[in-house]
Amino acid sequence: MSPWISLDTWLVSLLSIAYLLLLFIVAYKGQVQNQKMWLNRPWVYGLSIAVSCSSWAFYGTVGQAATTGYWLAPIYIGTILCFIFAWPMLLRILRITKQLNLTSIADFIACRYDRSPSIAAMVTIVTLLGTIPYIALQLRAISKSFDLLTGTYQSSISTTFFVTLVLIIFSILFGARQIAINKQNQGLVFAIAFSSIIKLCALTAIGLFTTFYVFDGFHDLFAQHQALETKSINTSEANQIYFVISHALLGVATVFILPQQFHMLMIENHHEKELKTARWLYPLYLLLINLFILPIAIAGQNLFPGGSVAADSFVLTIPLFFHQPWLAGFTYIGGLAAATSMIIVATIVLSNMVSTEVVNPLLFNYKNLNEKNNTKISSFLLNIRRLTIVLLLLLALAFERVISQQSLLASIGLLSFVLLAQLTPLVIGALYWKKSTTKAALIALSIGSVTWFYTLLIPTIWPDSAWITNGPFNQLWLKPTALFGFNELDNISHGLFFSLITNSIFFIVISFFSHRSVGEKLQTGLFINKQYNSFERKLTIKDLYLLLQRFVNKDCAESLFNQLTHQYDYRSQKILNQRANDTLINYTQLQLSSVLGSASTRMVMKAVTKQKEIPLEDVVNIVDEANKLFEFNRELLQAGVENIDQGISVVDADMRLVAWNKRYIELLNYPEEFVYVGKSIEDLIRYHLTQGVIVNDDHNNTKDSDFINRRINHMRSGHNHYFQREMPSGIVLEINGKAMPGGGFVSTFTDITAHIKAEQTLKQANEDLEQRVENRTIALTKAKAEAEAANRSKTRFMAATSHDLMQPFNALSLFTSMLNKKVQGTDLEELSNNIQQSLVAAETLLSDLVEISRLDSGVQKIDKQVFAVDQLLTPLNNEFVLLAGQANLRFKYIHSTCLINTDPHLLRRIIQNFLSNAVNYCAQKNISGRVILGVRHQGSHLVIEVHDNGPGIPSDKQKAVFKEFERLQQTSDISGLGLGLAISDRIAKLLSLKISLKSTVDKGSCFSIYVPRVLPSNHQHELDKVTSLISIEHEPKSVSDLSNVPIMVVDNEVLILNAITAQLKEWGCRVIAVKNEDELMNSIAGNMFIPEIIISDYHLNDAKNGIDLIEKVKEIQSWNCPTIICSADPSETVRDHTLKANFHFIRKPVKALGLKKLILRLLR
Repeated sequence: MSPWISLDTWLVSLLSIAYLLLLFIVAYKGQVQNQKMWLNRPWVYGLSIAVSCSSWAFYGTVGQAATTGYWLAPIYIGTILCFIFAWPMLLRILRITKQLNLTSIADFIACRYDRSPSIAAMVTIVTLLGTIPYIALQLRAISKSFDLLTGTYQSSISTTFFVTLVLIIFSILFGARQIAINKQNQGLVFAIAFSSIIKLCALTAIGLFTTFYVFDGFHDLFAQHQALETKSINTSEANQIYFVISHALLGVATVFILPQQFHMLMIENHHEKELKTARWLYPLYLLLINLFILPIAIAGQNLFPGGSVAADSFVLTIPLFFHQPWLAGFTYIGGLAAATSMIIVATIVLSNMVSTEVVNPLLFNYKNLNEKNNTKISSFLLNIRRLTIVLLLLLALAFERVISQQSLLASIGLLSFVLLAQLTPLVIGALYWKKSTTKAALIALSIGSVTWFYTLLIPTIWPDSAWITNGPFNQLWLKPTALFGFNELDNISHGLFFSLITNSIFFIVISFFSHRSVGEKLQTGLFINKQYNSFERKLTIKDLYLLLQRFVNKDCAESLFNQLTHQYDYRSQKILNQRANDTLINYTQLQLSSVLGSASTRMVMKAVTKQKEIPLEDVVNIVDEANKLFEFNRELLQAGVENIDQGISVVDADMRLVAWNKRYIELLNYPEEFVYVGKSIEDLIRYHLTQGVIVNDDHNNTKDSDFINRRINHMRSGHNHYFQREMPSGIVLEINGKAMPGGGFVSTFTDITAHIKAEQTLKQANEDLEQRVENRTIALTKAKAEAEAANRSKTRFMAATSHDLMQPFNALSLFTSMLNKKVQGTDLEELSNNIQQSLVAAETLLSDLVEISRLDSGVQKIDKQVFAVDQLLTPLNNEFVLLAGQANLRFKYIHSTCLINTDPHLLRRIIQNFLSNAVNYCAQKNISGRVILGVRHQGSHLVIEVHDNGPGIPSDKQKAVFKEFERLQQTSDISGLGLGLAISDRIAKLLSLKISLKSTVDKGSCFSIYVPRVLPSNHQHELDKVTSLISIEHEPKSVSDLSNVPIMVVDNEVLILNAITAQLKEWGCRVIAVKNEDELMNSIAGNMFIPEIIISDYHLNDAKNGIDLIEKVKEIQSWNCPTIICSADPSETVRDHTLKANFHFIRKPVKALGLKKLILRLLR
């Protein structure tokens, strides 16, 4: 049996992909969960903090334990101590972060130091330099563990690259989906907590296997190790107290200065209870994950003596050595989980910091970006974050490839922690020291970073250079690894000690000797002044309300009550006299400080309590702040006044000039040194009179002195003035004077010369334009009138044409129908069929032309109503079953009981055109044709569809078929003008309905129309409203059904009258046929003939209509028989008149079969 096994490369690759896909699923599940569930799961938050347990915790701690003999790594000792003893500091950081809505460690530090962009950028750069090598170390761990597991040293490159791409996608999907950076990401937290469980289980599994399977428990393990008398453990180094202290300090610092740790601890926190749970859960997790670290290290030394196997790889080599592929694979997944979780969170946090603190401030300096739309800016910034994620991970991957030596990369990874530790003095100072300043923080961070570069990075990269061994310029006391001859420490401890010492010294000294700005004082109050003095504890809600009302405004004072957890009536004395809580005091201090300054705020709040006199220090601070504020405001006002385009002058109550700007002198063209403070307005007006700027209109009767006095008195009375004045130079000034409350005037002088010229030009252009518009309007009105007259003439012509042409068509249709029956079985049958088909084609063409004309003219009326869709489709089914049968096609109708709301007549026309096309074109294929009419539901609509298996329509022609006179080449042998679908499209637009077409060549087409659906609950009675305009019934069983039925026919056209009469008599009816009212009255006089059906034309001679005539006769004769109005006029007027008379309508030319169906239905 081979002493060493390796797993298949593809198997390990699939394991890696499977875990990453599982991580996606877990993150998605966490993302869609209700947020309330998270509030009840603080353990998820506690486990997510274990993101700090990276691949170094999985592999590196074993190597460190093998070298030092420590069961628990010193860095984790510091972390546990921080959670136990520095709990109040963590809680304070959390409260400040949530209260100020901070987004990262850079934002936290910058916010404390006057929200300095320089501080934010500097912190971001330091964290970037400190985190990129650590991310690269995680990628190297993935690469090396893949190589070890598979026994190859080539595939890991592609696998690492693939893992990097997957991590990029994951980080973008779950870390850069929203513009708000400080919004919690449930899916990310859930995925990190899941990975924490995986790596804990993996390490525990390998520990149990090593201790209880390879060895017989802890006693046997340590006994064998002692028997070997190994010297692998360097006891002299392990006992170095400096090593332990330095690493423990790093462990304390990493809790709150690592960007990914700060994010998981502070940003992803929902409430303080979660942090309280993490206070014991996270240290417990660290203890559990380190439980078997030392046993694994000792077992590796027992199994692989002499250092033949790197101690960092013991967790993988032990299961491989004992031929346990499942355990080796599970351990590999644990290491992959440790590395990927750190990479994901670190990349997301770094991208947020780089984009918000470095990239965005640079981009916002560009004018074109500032002018973008808000929604575009937000998406633009989000894309920057996503691009930053890609660049960061590719940069880490490149760094991992460039640094080929494993030991160098690991050393740089440890150095990264030391660099990030330079943020510690800034954070501690921000939380506990009022005198710390922005300048000190920036310089201290720079000095500490330079010291780190000198004492750690240079010796790591160039360890054998003369500079390192002998010091710069052979000065041993400047030796980077032994500054000032201090060589008692290891390199890490030495670099950490000197970098933090120099950092702290500069931070303290510069803070003592630099002056804090007002902004720094305000921010200090937000971070430090949380313990209130005794006088602040005595303030009531009423005190705070009055302070805000007096120094800020009433709205701000009333918003004080929004800070309470419950809404109260602020007019209630009981509420106003209550002691103010910390939230209200914080809010009041923040509002007052923005107006008065921090020292002034403290003084006025102390004065309210009347506890003691104001100390001299407070008075000095107030005066100092007031003077600075006054100076600032004065300079700001002066700069603003001098740089505006208007001239400004200020006159006091004594009518003397006290202030002005340069533009005032330029516009009024005063001589040099003519104007000075205290100059009399009288002198200025007199100067203008001599220069001709001001003209005394009544010069003959009024002296100049009287004119000047009158103007000055007008100004003294406080009257505002406004006028325009043309100067001798030709410029026009707009002068606007406003009286001041205490007397005096503020006047503005604006050069409006260009405006006046533009106004005159515009006035002339408007006059020319108005004349042109008037002429054009007259021409358009005339043209519109002519067009409307032509349109009305066309409409009347088409209506008359349709009526006059349809009359002979009606007769021809009936005569042809009778002819067909008489010549059946003879040689004339084919000729008769051809005649009938020609008549149908001509009728269709004429109907389409009339219909398109009506739609174009806009006279078509819409009558929407609620009705059952089956009432519309059943008659169409009855009609097209026969037509399909004649064409040897199969026709199927799928019934529906739903209600719809639209115009039934116009909808019928659309569907009728769909069905006609389907029947016509299906018949052209040499296959068994099939047409289906049905309905399906789609949301709030019903979709009425007509399917056929005809020739189909090419995709590039599917829009063209809805245009007028558009016909496809393959259907050119079918008669028609190509208007059917154009009419359907026009009607659909008129009804605001949607038409769709799906078609495949040689397979068929589907025409659909979407109609609003109506719920039947409130419209049950509408089901009984069956319109009389839809003819729906069945084919009569035999001709004998109409035998001896008395029917009266009225039509002024003799040809049609004879045709209908002949058709009815052929069916066995008894018929009385008349042309007008006189013949009707004569025919029934003294005659016992009582009709069961009356058929009448609408338009009769002498401008009479059939409806009025039949109603009159029925009233005289007391007849109660149904009446059919048969007309070639399809206008809404005729249809509405028919409907009101409760008659039935059938359009000419009449189809014999349709007329027969209607008569049979009315007789039932």
